[in-house]
Amino acid sequence: MRQLKNDTKLSNQIYHADSKFGPVRVYQNEDYRWLTFNNDPPLGSTLQGVMNKARPELLCVPIYQSMLLFLLAPVSELRILNLGLGTAAIERALKHIESSRRNLIDTFESVEINPDVISIAKQFFKLPSDHTVHLQCAQQFISQCTQQYDLIYIDIFSGEHHQTFIQSESFWHAINHCINKSGQAIINLNPKTGQELQTTLVLLRHYFNCIALIEFYEYKNIVLILSNLSLKHITVEAIQASTVMQSIAPNLHSNINTIYHIAAV
Repeated sequence: MRQLKNDTKLSNQIYHADSKFGPVRVYQNEDYRWLTFNNDPPLGSTLQGVMNKARPELLCVPIYQSMLLFLLAPVSELRILNLGLGTAAIERALKHIESSRRNLIDTFESVEINPDVISIAKQFFKLPSDHTVHLQCAQQFISQCTQQYDLIYIDIFSGEHHQTFIQSESFWHAINHCINKSGQAIINLNPKTGQELQTTLVLLRHYFNCIALIEFYEYKNIVLILSNLSLKHITVEAIQASTVMQSIAPNLHSNINTIYHIAAV
């Protein structure tokens, strides 16, 4: 994916919009199509998501592949919420997986604050036509939530930075209220310092008994899987041995550096 940084140039740009949240642009080369935000011009554009043009159902980046690790355990009739639409990668992948696994999903909704991102996901990134997207701030949606979900994805960035409410007690209290007792919250996190990560983990331990922290070899982002049930079954060895994961992300196990497990004593 590093090559895409070099290919993020005007000759490959196929769409741009100056939304009220900042510039959004779509690029493509022979193999991939990708979305960038540019909220900090001196630092250049920030890659927000990638789609394989020939196989749009594939998750191209290990970070997002690891967000499917709930499939290591038997699941069915899932109620899923995705906070942050981006390039609709999770939406495409789960739609494809559901086509071969009946009764996997009961409900799947996404929340996105930027109307331009929703339009781009529909026009350029094959967002499934029957998928429900709420045009709303994720924090506001969660604070007003009256349903409970089995999976809540949290992938909320402005450029390379998280929204500030990610560090808010009230946000995680609302998340905890909206998730089933056996459910999981899965967050794509980009801590800038070790202290920031430690502060986040201390906050999350107030709401979840078990945390799996996944580090990758070539990415500074980490993925946190949060639950009140044990997550010890999530290991590199289990990922490599899983026929499900081998079919949808055959190289994921080799891209993971370490999986740490943090559990209540």
